[in-house]
Amino acid sequence: MTPPPTDAFPPDRPTDPASSDPVMADPMLRVLRERHPEVDVVVLPQPAPAPVAPELTAAERDGLAAALDRSLDDLLARVVPDPEAAPVVREARWHTDEWGQSCYSCTAVVGPLATGGNIALLRATGHALVGLGWQARPVPGDRPRLVARRRGGLEGAATVRPDSVVLDLRTAKVRAVQEVAS
Repeated sequence: MTPPPTDAFPPDRPTDPASSDPVMADPMLRVLRERHPEVDVVVLPQPAPAPVAPELTAAERDGLAAALDRSLDDLLARVVPDPEAAPVVREARWHTDEWGQSCYSCTAVVGPLATGGNIALLRATGHALVGLGWQARPVPGDRPRLVARRRGGLEGAATVRPDSVVLDLRTAKVRAVQEVAS
């Protein structure tokens, strides 16, 4: 059974072909369609523009970095209650990409740990991140690791090494306010 014929432009829809066909709305593509009806013209959606990173003053960037350092302190306090038993080496710095956007990253390497301590610490890190309000999940693969996200664009990762665990927290990308020389 074949369906009944339908009206090309039902009464509830506009009768202007340009409104339903994006090719007809573009002058160059309309001429192409009129001169070469055998050619199928496909108009792909335009990619969404990249989000613009917020501009922060030097004081605001320092505050953002201090807040991330406190987040790492809170995480380490939960997973490494005794720093004597598992030494912690920390590093923090700003990373800037080729578009002038930067993010602050703070890293802690916990170890050396006893055999099997790295996996136990990774599990404890996942539980601690969830307890601190992060959304954490394991990453599939042959190397045990997890990633986490938190409101405000914060990202985290924990990776197992043979006798240690690497914790890395990172802010969302920001731009430094351009100061005008007077």
